[in-house]
Amino acid sequence: MIYRLKELKGDTIAVPQLVFSKLGIAEEYNVRVALYVLATGITDPDKICADLKLRSRISAESALSFWAGAGLLERYEENAAPGEEPSAPAPMTWAEIAAASRTDPMISSLIDCAQTGFARPLTHREMEKLVNLYMQEGFAPETVMLCTAYVASTGRSTMAAVVHELKVWRTEGVETGEQADAHLKLLALRQSREQYVSGLLNIPESELTLGGRKAIARWYEVYGYDDAMVQEAAVQAGAKRDLWYWNSILKTWNAKGLRTVHDVRSPVAIAGASRNLRVDREAPSGNDFLKNAARRRPLKKKPE
Repeated sequence: MIYRLKELKGDTIAVPQLVFSKLGIAEEYNVRVALYVLATGITDPDKICADLKLRSRISAESALSFWAGAGLLERYEENAAPGEEPSAPAPMTWAEIAAASRTDPMISSLIDCAQTGFARPLTHREMEKLVNLYMQEGFAPETVMLCTAYVASTGRSTMAAVVHELKVWRTEGVETGEQADAHLKLLALRQSREQYVSGLLNIPESELTLGGRKAIARWYEVYGYDDAMVQEAAVQAGAKRDLWYWNSILKTWNAKGLRTVHDVRSPVAIAGASRNLRVDREAPSGNDFLKNAARRRPLKKKPE
């Protein structure tokens, strides 16, 4: 079957090239939110969540933050004057940081936290990058400290790693200290899930690719599945230990609205299941269709 684009009747909207450039990394709900905002101009998370039937308000907020980080949307103060564009201040120098630290104790706390996490003194250049995250980039100091401690715990003792991680957090809607604390708990939960899946795959966790880790997060956080459903996908796949094959199974179940193992094994699900999926019986049926196959008469088409 060959397809072609139908003639447009004028009921179209302009989609920036930026959206297409992010299709490779954007989750499905991110793309849906982008198209919704482009069509309606609405950026209220509650309205978006209701109209698109997202799982939670957090999904809408995360998508808005993703597109703000990508450059499609912009953050602004609610009470800012119309048309007013804030100018980006110049980064603070080491001398300015030293002077500011006398009146802002949070600066010293940031530096002490980083030096403790990295187990070494920071250079003046590193201090400038660290403090500017707080003073210029607008990150909450609690968020910067939690991120610095997290990065150090992973063995990455550089400011470049902290800056990169904070940008990732911001695209996921992490701004405040409370959100950072919740995000760290989510990261720990993701790691435990990745360990579980890599155990099912019988591979080291380090062999999971970035795409694979995103797929695993999607199974739990977007589809809402638990370990039992992931294990069931592994059972249905049989000897085929392949993360992306399991992903296709779980994606199909989600599309069909199958939420539990009972749903998957129900007669209705079995009737519409893919022929590649296996459903185990609790007890053998007793019918062996291969028995006496050699003595079975071959079927021949009757002459018309």
